[in-house]
Amino acid sequence: MVIEGAKNNLVDFEVATDPRYKPNWHHEKIAKELEHIEVFGDRDYKILIITVPPRHGKSKQCSIDFPTWYLGRNPEKEIIITSYSAELAEGFGGKARDKVDTPAYKNIFNTRLKEDEKARGRWSTNKGGGYVAAGVGGAITGRGADILLIDDPVKNREEAESAVYREKTYDWFTSTAFTRLSPGGVVIIIMTRWHMDDLAGRILADEDLCKMTKVIKFPAVAIENDGIRLIGDALWPERYTTEALGKIKVAIGLYDFAALYQCNPILTEKQEFNPDWYVDISEAELAVKSTARYLTVDTAMSKKSQADFCGFVDNEVDKENFWNLRAWRAKIGPEELVDSLFALQERRKYSSIGIERTAYLDGLKPFLDSEQRKRNRFLPIIELSHKGTAKEIRIRSIIPRYATKSVRHVKGQCDALVEEQAQFPNGMHDDVLDALGYQDQIASIIKGGSTTTKPTYSGYNRRS
Repeated sequence: MVIEGAKNNLVDFEVATDPRYKPNWHHEKIAKELEHIEVFGDRDYKILIITVPPRHGKSKQCSIDFPTWYLGRNPEKEIIITSYSAELAEGFGGKARDKVDTPAYKNIFNTRLKEDEKARGRWSTNKGGGYVAAGVGGAITGRGADILLIDDPVKNREEAESAVYREKTYDWFTSTAFTRLSPGGVVIIIMTRWHMDDLAGRILADEDLCKMTKVIKFPAVAIENDGIRLIGDALWPERYTTEALGKIKVAIGLYDFAALYQCNPILTEKQEFNPDWYVDISEAELAVKSTARYLTVDTAMSKKSQADFCGFVDNEVDKENFWNLRAWRAKIGPEELVDSLFALQERRKYSSIGIERTAYLDGLKPFLDSEQRKRNRFLPIIELSHKGTAKEIRIRSIIPRYATKSVRHVKGQCDALVEEQAQFPNGMHDDVLDALGYQDQIASIIKGGSTTTKPTYSGYNRRS
């Protein structure tokens, strides 16, 4: 039974050949996709991109265990593996070769090494198949591939930031590597992301290649409730807890953490929000200032994983008209959002709470009106309108404030905002940014005196 399971199931095979191996749920997910690849024709793509954080088991599973399991079932097939260096690729080849030669492997499969072809960078099976290792950009002509593995084509930030290296890698992929595929073959790219224009980014930006590509992404810290994890949960807590990942983020910085651990690279050279403009302020420093507080909300009336987040921006405006921001996002329904607004108002005592008029009237107002009457508490809501102005323009209206360093981020309270700013306007989410854009509209309303919530210094919230 164990042998039969190992023959048919990649994770069972990994455990059978390495009793110390303790797979996580993401290994199970990857294994199922790799098993589908083994059944040629049972897929609608030619390129599979798997992005996984460092030290989360991607190379062992994809570049060592999967090739040996695959050749056990298909000893006549050809595998080519490449990496940023020939030495690293040959290292994978050597470990895969050694696994094929173990008693545990031989107990499962009849595939054997060919006696006169056992080099770690090029070895063959007794049925005519084999495993060839090479560096990215290296020569693989003359060899065909049923499986072409590309494991980490980029070594470091320096290579990732080099437009010349990125162009060279993509040219090699399209002119050399991709042409090695057999008619039923597939490319598997296993990588941490360094740059939006890296190999994965180039493929996804190509109209033709994108249509034949599938992406599986596993961020180290969950950014949505995906049915397995809640937002903020670690991918592999037995190895890297949320606390440990937080320390890594502090150590390597937001940009490298977003790229390497969250699989979400940032195109730093084209950022519209320049990181040099950022000014932090501590909670203690802000506590002694006289401020008026304003909350803006970009609503999303769903908790489904594919829905947008609700974006929140809490702005304390001081006497010098500096903005002091806290910003966050969450996937919550209307009832939970209303509860959150009452709780926030109780704690923060906002002068105004700004909500975009269409979303407010269409989705939130019925719940909020009912609760205000029931609780006999009424919130200082300002209905905001974008008046047909495009979202990107509203967001860009904040840039001059940052450029003059008139905006401060409360330390540790603006990660979601900085992430969205770094990727603007090409990011997956802009909900917090949209809420921030509405702070500018509240400021204009107050300056124009068109609301009863216009603050005066005597009415500011003094904290001690």
